[in-house]
Amino acid sequence: MRDRLPHPINATVNLAPMVDVMMCLIIFFLLGSRLVAEQYRRIDLAHAASAREIERDRLGARVVVNIRPAADDPLVAEYVVHAWNGERIAEIVFDEAGVADFLRQRAAQLRETVGEARCVVRADREVPYGRVETVLRACGSAGISNVYLSARTGREQEGG
Repeated sequence: MRDRLPHPINATVNLAPMVDVMMCLIIFFLLGSRLVAEQYRRIDLAHAASAREIERDRLGARVVVNIRPAADDPLVAEYVVHAWNGERIAEIVFDEAGVADFLRQRAAQLRETVGEARCVVRADREVPYGRVETVLRACGSAGISNVYLSARTGREQEGG
């Protein structure tokens, strides 16, 4: 009896499930990145002709307060701090009273560990100065004497 040659097996890869998974991943990352972008909205700093760059190492231990217009009402300011919440670094949004309490607590922690408290204020150019003054007064009442205002160096370009 003669052995039969096996019929060639036609091996194909079914790509439909892989394409489905890839499309789901693309949609997931598009939606996720949009939520992250909304959470960490960019702060448009003002230009200052006399601004000087300072190396981050020279700033030492510091608390950074970002002041940005609220998403629902641009006349209201949000005071945003990125701080350790016990599990991870999280974005914490305060009102005027909350930022003063936070600065008081954080200044006390910095004085215990480092000996000196510093604050960097990053305010959006659309935020009224009175909102920046709130943070400056809170720094004063918390005993933070080294306050740095963050700005873009150089002159502003015409038309923007």
